[in-house]
Amino acid sequence: MKYYLNLILICVCAQLFSQEQTSQLSATIIGSGSPKYNTERSGPSVLISYQDTKILVDMGNGTQANLDKIDVNFKSIDGLLFTHHHLDHNEEFVPIFIKSLLGGNTFVIAGPEPTTAFVESTLTIYEKDINYRLAKSKRTLDDVKSKFTIKELNGSEAFTIGEIKVSSVNVNHTIETVAYRFEAGGKSIVVSGDLTYSESLPVLAKNVDYLIIDSGGAVAMGSKVRTNSTRTNGSKKERAHVNLSESSLMAKEANAKHLILTHFTATTIDEEATTAELRKNYAGDISYAHDLMTIPYDENITSKLEATVSTKSLNMSTNSSKSAPSFTKMLSRMDANNDGKLSKDEAKGKLKTNFDKRDKNKDGYITTDEFKGNH
Repeated sequence: MKYYLNLILICVCAQLFSQEQTSQLSATIIGSGSPKYNTERSGPSVLISYQDTKILVDMGNGTQANLDKIDVNFKSIDGLLFTHHHLDHNEEFVPIFIKSLLGGNTFVIAGPEPTTAFVESTLTIYEKDINYRLAKSKRTLDDVKSKFTIKELNGSEAFTIGEIKVSSVNVNHTIETVAYRFEAGGKSIVVSGDLTYSESLPVLAKNVDYLIIDSGGAVAMGSKVRTNSTRTNGSKKERAHVNLSESSLMAKEANAKHLILTHFTATTIDEEATTAELRKNYAGDISYAHDLMTIPYDENITSKLEATVSTKSLNMSTNSSKSAPSFTKMLSRMDANNDGKLSKDEAKGKLKTNFDKRDKNKDGYITTDEFKGNH
């Protein structure tokens, strides 16, 4: 009984978080890390939300796990956007894309070259697998291809996803890269992606409320401050990331109200030393991203989210071996075609072994009522 009360509490907290979070334009840092594997920081990803619209920017390693922690269903995502196609930014696109197809939702995929080729190659490689899973709900890949549109961005495009206006510009990086500006409800958020100093970014981010930017040059705890200077086109060595002088200068030129650093290679940042360097150019508010951080920062929302995630993790570790499993959780893991019930092909483990016993009406599916009837 205690387990189920805790489960209800988690669901209520998640709903409260979702309602409060989406009443204004907001960003959730799904992953604040880098290509370097870090158990404390997932790969780069930001969830932009406003009312019923959700846009996922980049999908690094750990994106799915962190979306699950805040109960974001793939069927609720309206846009999958890439800043660029380095592996740490698109690593989990394929499973997220396929789950969105199976879910049947309508969504936009956007990003620089080679976004179209990436999507098309995914469909080619996984065509048989996707059709196999769709067949369980009597659908085919051809039936769901109309559910998504692809926008390959060349710079300076603007479009709308749901209730959110999206603008983009090219920025300097080692490959084709775009930064995005999101506007809704009188507020604005810019996500820079990876970059070096780019004249286009301050233009895109002019007077922005929140500028989420590459943390290049951030001082790791116990390390020394590296000498910063604004780089020029005459540099002999190609560089991939800003330094603190460049990021703070772009924030100043944009007149950004709040600067948020993300994409950290280190777990712990010397915020005092890093802030001191940023202050040489920038006088606005400064924050340091961590996984599942909310922007705008609201202590009440963040406390609810942290309590939800913490309680959820605790219950999974202490109750999984001695409490009855949740059919809702099983559905989220096994229901490949999202029809709200489980077929024998979808069932796994002990549920598959005992499938015939649980399928009371012998229709080839286990429903919520049939599952509860066994407890």
